Parts: sequence; structure tokens; C-alpha cells
Amino acid sequence: MKLDSERMRKEKDCSLIRSLRDAGCGASLIEKILALHESGNIREELHLLARQRCGLLEKVHATQKKVDCLDYLVFNLKQEKQTNCGR
Repeated sequence: MKLDSERMRKEKDCSLIRSLRDAGCGASLIEKILALHESGNIREELHLLARQRCGLLEKVHATQKKVDCLDYLVFNLKQEKQTNCGR
């Protein structure tokens, strides 16, 4: 019975690690979160996850700005082409 519960805990830990990696967490952050999870410090665990989320959102917004700049450049080039063709 003890082996089954230990195996279940290891599988749960593996699942958590996989999810954290998929979320872009590095090895040191994963270690911290696992330690907090094992100790039952959910509050701090949630805090670290929220910080990771904020960091990812900052990257998304920075990338969106770059996409917007490219869209603007493409728009201007198309406008310029239409203006030159209309002459």
C-alpha cells in the first residue's frame, strides 16, 4: 500500500514538473515550486506562479509590439505602391 501511494506521489510530481516546464519555468524555479508544494506553502507557490505568468505576458506584449510594427511597415509599403502605381 505504501509503495502505491509513493508511486502516485512520484507520478504527480512528474506531472507537475512537466507542466512547469511547459509553462517555461527553469530548473531553479521548478525546484523552488516543488519544495513549496511539498511543504504545503501554497501561498508562496501561487506567488511564484503568478510572477512566471507576468513574465510570460510581458514577453507576449513585447512580441505583439513587434508584430504591430511589421504590420505598419507592410501597410505603408502597400500604400506607397498604390500611390506610385496611380501616377
